[in-house]
Amino acid sequence: MKRIGHNKTVILITSGLLLFAAGFLFTFKGEAERYRSGISTAVKVEETWKLPSLLKEVSGIAFLEPGKIACVQDERGSIFIYNLKESTIEKEIKFAGKGDYEGIAIKEDVAYVLKSNGMIYKIADFLNSAKVESFQTFFSSKNDMEGLFYDKSQDRLLLAVKSKDPNSDDQKGIYAAQLPSLQVKEKPVFKLTFKEEIFDDILEEDIGETFFPSEVAINPSSGEVLILEAREPRLLILDPSGVPKNLFRLNRKLFPQPEGLTYDTSGNLYISNEGKPATIHRVTLTPN
Repeated sequence: MKRIGHNKTVILITSGLLLFAAGFLFTFKGEAERYRSGISTAVKVEETWKLPSLLKEVSGIAFLEPGKIACVQDERGSIFIYNLKESTIEKEIKFAGKGDYEGIAIKEDVAYVLKSNGMIYKIADFLNSAKVESFQTFFSSKNDMEGLFYDKSQDRLLLAVKSKDPNSDDQKGIYAAQLPSLQVKEKPVFKLTFKEEIFDDILEEDIGETFFPSEVAINPSSGEVLILEAREPRLLILDPSGVPKNLFRLNRKLFPQPEGLTYDTSGNLYISNEGKPATIHRVTLTPN
């Protein structure tokens, strides 16, 4: 009789475990299907470059000239000139020591690099003599700064806050540093309040934990503002006045950790991704 009772217990436990596993797999499958169905078809990859291991932590890109892109990576105070035609790094320009470098922008022969603690490096004549100056903004490491873009129309740098915004716990701002002073205005030039309908599916109880900008850029032909997110790969489009228009979920297989945006002189858009291997995709954006 004891043996029969023991067998019943084993059967019940096994059955329970199988039911739990089946429920888990069903839930996981459902979540996976919902995720796949939510991936946007508006962002299409046209061409891909697999980057060398030195750029596996690529965190920012800026178009330099036909066939060349300037890159920075998380851990090294260097600008890397990547040749798209040759698929190779053709030059490394050191400007600082080790650190968390997150964004790069270029104005003529001057490169600007953003560190996550809010420090901006100005590297004049960066392809030759590389004269370096550094400027500490009012941002700090708690803000976790990631995005940097040169806005030619207003001769300013745009900076994106990834984590805690200095002005709000439930909003995220895009700030401007006017050139040549690099003085950052205290109020953001674009403000994400997450009140629009396009954010309904991703809102968390803590709104500040909803969206984590990793890069910002402006479409040179339309004036639209593009904001990239790496944590949950997404691309947000604002109209030129800053009103959210579209929020695209990116395919994680193609965009595992998107952190760089840049346009070339022909209006082609490039998105870089950290990973093994890291990649740069040339993409087309065709929202419905």
